[in-house]
Order: sequence, then C-alpha cells, then structure tokens
Amino acid sequence: MIVSRCRRCGVNRAEVYLAHSNLSLCPECFTLLTERRVRHTIESHKMISRDDRLGVAVSGGKDSSSLAYILHNLYEKLDMVLIYVDLGVPEYSSHCLKKVETLAKMLGRELVVYSLERELGFTIGDVRGTIYGKKPCSACGTIKRYLFNKIAYDLGLTKIATGHNLDDTVEALFNFYIEGNVKSLVRLRPYLPKTHPKIVPKIKPLIGLTDIECYYYAEYKGLPIRALECQFSKGSRSVRRKELLNTIVEKIPSFKHTFINSHYKRILPLLEQALKSQGQGEETEIYDCPICGMPTSLKGMPCHFCKIVNMIKGKVEVKVS
Repeated sequence: MIVSRCRRCGVNRAEVYLAHSNLSLCPECFTLLTERRVRHTIESHKMISRDDRLGVAVSGGKDSSSLAYILHNLYEKLDMVLIYVDLGVPEYSSHCLKKVETLAKMLGRELVVYSLERELGFTIGDVRGTIYGKKPCSACGTIKRYLFNKIAYDLGLTKIATGHNLDDTVEALFNFYIEGNVKSLVRLRPYLPKTHPKIVPKIKPLIGLTDIECYYYAEYKGLPIRALECQFSKGSRSVRRKELLNTIVEKIPSFKHTFINSHYKRILPLLEQALKSQGQGEETEIYDCPICGMPTSLKGMPCHFCKIVNMIKGKVEVKVS
C-alpha cells in the first residue's frame, strides 16, 4: 500500500486533498496554509488595521467559528468581540448558543448575545404566515444583516467580519447573474466600506476558502461547531443552487475559483464602467428610517427590518425599543 505524503512538507501523511489546486496536505500544513491564505485575503483588500475594533458575526457553524479562531490567531492583540443573534429557532438556536459560548471561552473573547424574543418579543418562526410564506429565510437574512450592523454601531465597532466563504459568494454571484441583478453584482465585494455614518464596514476574510476547507479546519482545530441544521433552511433555493454548482465542480474542480476570479478581475470593472457611463455609478442614496433611525434606501418609508417587524405585529404582540 502506497501512503501519500504531504506535498508541502514531504514528511507527514496527507489527509486532505484540494482538487482545485491538486494539492495533498497533512493536517499541520493544511491548517497553516489556510491561515496564510486568509491573511493574504485580508492584506490584499486592506480589511483590517491596527486600530480597528472588530465585531465577528458568529452562528455556531464551521465558517464563523473558523473565522473567529483564525482572526484570533493572526491578530491576537486586535480588539475583537463575537456577536451572536439568537433567532429563537426551536432546539437549533439554543444548541448554537452553547457552541458560540464555548468558542468565546476558548478564545478568551467577549461574546454579545442578542435574543430576538427577549428584545423584540418574537422569534423568526413568527415570520411564517406573512408575505414570506412558510420559508422565513429571506426575512432571516434581512433581520441578521440589520441587527449585526446595529449592534456593531451601538458598540462603536469599526468593522464587522462575517464567515461568508467561496461557496457562499459563488452561489450569490450565480443567482445575481441569473436574475440580471447588476447592482447586487457590483456590491458583492470582499470588503464593503462605510457609505453612511451608521453603516459599519463589512469584511469577508474567508472568501477564498471552500465549504470543505472550512470544515476540515474546524475539525483539525477541535472547534465547537453545531451538529444541527436550521429546520427552515431545508430545501431552500440557495441550498439547491449550491448543489447544482457542486455538480459542476465534480467535472471542473477549479470552477468556483475561476468563476469568482473572472468576475472580480474581468467582469466587475466592465460593469462598473457601464453603470458609470449610464450615470448610475454613484452609491445609492441613503436615508434615515422614520421608525428606527437606521439607514435605508427607501425615502420616507420604514426600512425592510421595520417592515418585517410591523408585519409580525399583526400576529403577535411585539415590543419595539
């Protein structure tokens, strides 16, 4: 029996095969290479500065847990706080909370927990029965984006880091291409700077890592990650799109890397140029929500978050602070 050796160190037994780069690596070299790739992403896009106060959005999953651990290792002196939004999904949310609490203790970092039920009087399940139907995934995304930004703003944080990886980004790009959503294609970047005093810049340091790489990293580092999946996400459109893209990767291992690199290096500059020539190159005008005072693109109207809260008021008694 021939034992495959690590392509990097040439000594240890290889346990991880990265088909997109045809690399067989041992656990030690894999985790080291993964951290170096994340550092390269951060430095290439100038995501983090020495004086930053960083918020890391954690969910109990492999991606955000790996992100928090890597950032802690790379920038030990960085002022960093973990943020968890408890959506009140039965069993799932409490399970995830235990994982992020363990992670926070492991890293010795502060954990801020925001409970939707405690603060606003409802859970994400209450979204069902509104215009969102049986699947609250779209509303869930809106709620989490709003709350992560508001919490970071209230805490005086300078940036928010999310665990969006390569698979997440390619799936989103793929969907925007199908929809012809040019503005979203232009906005989907590794680093979104401040465009309003109340909008906290967002960074995606894991944008170069695949799902499986994040999983292997979390496993090799012994990170606490959830063993349950959200009951609402089963059969969602994003999951089906990811399955389709993975089918392509089986035939073309480097497809996702080629796709995202082509978008950012070749197509994005052309899209920006086209929008500018049509007088649409400027940032979307931002207004203050008349209800919560946070930023919105809807002039004189409640923001999407407040609209969701108002809809749920028709089902349950909601306390809005």
